[in-house]
Amino acid sequence: MKMNRERVEKIISKYLGGIFFFNTIIDVNDDYCITFYGEEKSAERTFAEFLTEARELVHPLFLNRFESEMNLDNLKACYRESRILRAELLIQNGEDGQYHWYRGRLVPIDDGTGHMVFFLNAIIVDDDVRRNEENRSEMFNKAVIDRLLYNYILVYVIDLSNGMSRLVYSTEGDEYDVYAKAFKSHLDMMKDLKNTYVSDDFLTPFERFMDYGYIKKQLDSDKDRLVLIFRDKNGTAFEMLVSKYPEYADDYPLVIFSLKELS
Repeated sequence: MKMNRERVEKIISKYLGGIFFFNTIIDVNDDYCITFYGEEKSAERTFAEFLTEARELVHPLFLNRFESEMNLDNLKACYRESRILRAELLIQNGEDGQYHWYRGRLVPIDDGTGHMVFFLNAIIVDDDVRRNEENRSEMFNKAVIDRLLYNYILVYVIDLSNGMSRLVYSTEGDEYDVYAKAFKSHLDMMKDLKNTYVSDDFLTPFERFMDYGYIKKQLDSDKDRLVLIFRDKNGTAFEMLVSKYPEYADDYPLVIFSLKELS
């Protein structure tokens, strides 16, 4: 039994409307867009108006990427090469006003007119991105621990771009673990170490390792790691190591910040 055209169109409409946030046909030559929201609702506007509205919804962190991929020169190149554009962006949802992860796809279509026509769809992928980040974080933590020597007592991951930190390794319940977990961040822990425990002879070099700007500047000069040997007020020696982790991020916003006691 063959399906009639009306039924086929209804099935396709239900599938696309249920899966994708919106589906848009773009005719670059006619400066025209029509967006379908579900089975019945649609909106027509010029391509220029569509871009203006989209810019207001795209998260500022992704705006440069959006502009570079959706400019006319790039679209023309994609159409000539029959190349599909794919991207994951944070976009503000009109229903709740919150930013959500969307996976978008812009497909060049030959409609027989010679016009540059594209079909754009986008789907919410918050759960996928969250799951990928959790897996990535788990793999990263494992890789960090696998790289450690047995006598590292504290290991942090620091994002040099914003100062965020995470304690990823310590021995549960020992004195260093209890000490580190008393602070909200790596920098807070370092400040207390300096003020309470570090010997006066080592205060100046220790303070440099508290300056993330200094750390980034040193790593920018092609150094892969920085090492500081210091003593506490009781004469115990420690090694502090800061190393890039390019396997995780090519531009190393993340660094491994390790501390161990020397015998």
